[in-house]
Amino acid sequence: MPIPSSYIPPAAESLSDLVKRIAERDEAAFGRLYRHLVRPVFAQVRESLGSSARAVPVTRAVFVEVWRLAPVSQARHDDVLGWVTAIAARRAGDQARELGHRQPAAGTGYPGHLGRDLVATLRAPDAYADPGSTLPPGL
Repeated sequence: MPIPSSYIPPAAESLSDLVKRIAERDEAAFGRLYRHLVRPVFAQVRESLGSSARAVPVTRAVFVEVWRLAPVSQARHDDVLGWVTAIAARRAGDQARELGHRQPAAGTGYPGHLGRDLVATLRAPDAYADPGSTLPPGL
């Protein structure tokens, strides 16, 4: 007897699938991509900057840029993790240059409020430099 399709769990979405859906402005897909990647991105940025406090706004900016660039990025078809970590490395490098390469004392792990900060940033009217971009309506 075959198993009814309603009992078969859906296949896991790949990161590429999520970015394709983000390109179509799917907020739920953005949330899932964020949950998949926020910790490694935050850890990468914190490692580069040596401070959890300084890593929070940079990590937030990485995900705002992912939302903004998803519709035009060719990387969404290839290596999403590489694309997002490249954005993170560039943004962390920019921040380090702004700080004059000062390395503050290392912070203590992933701040739980990072997601709330990201939502607040996406809601801000000046979150995008590109006035033609649209934010997720629910954010």
